[in-house]
Amino acid sequence: MVVDKSKVIIRPEKTSEYEEVNKLIYKAFSEQHGVETGLFMMEHFIEERQKDTFIPELSLVAVLENGTIVGEVAIHETDITTEKGNITQLTLSQCAVLPEYRMQGIMRKLVEYALSIARKMGYGAVFLGGNPKLYARYGFEPSSTYGIYHKDREKWGDEGFMVCILKSGVLDGVTGTTDYYGG
Repeated sequence: MVVDKSKVIIRPEKTSEYEEVNKLIYKAFSEQHGVETGLFMMEHFIEERQKDTFIPELSLVAVLENGTIVGEVAIHETDITTEKGNITQLTLSQCAVLPEYRMQGIMRKLVEYALSIARKMGYGAVFLGGNPKLYARYGFEPSSTYGIYHKDREKWGDEGFMVCILKSGVLDGVTGTTDYYGG
């Protein structure tokens, strides 16, 4: 279904929409990666909403003029564990667009808007575990470049563990590990 992306509204998710967004996540991931992945990602996000690291202002939905929610993105807090203590930054937990609305710029609009809000909130970096080719277009690069590795590095390697710098110099002199979902 073709939409005019200039008319797609990006706004914070409402608590009354949780069930609809949960179903969107399930459908988006299960159709592309299978039912198990769809269930895992839906349950993961349900759990993430319950944590202290959840930021309602960074749990966003893409809504059509008729009120249909067609996409979502969520960014949560995560810590970089360093020798000198923890440094709180962010992780892009997941981003999903309903299959029939993909390839129309909705994901780009969601991610770019979320990163803009995170920057305005004063955060300096957003980590994620995901497809390097997909997320490089939004400014994500390997976090290993900055000496920051995922805690499961030995199991998964470094590919796909990435960071988007929101404030220049924010990771200068910082080395350590992060712990977030790496999909």
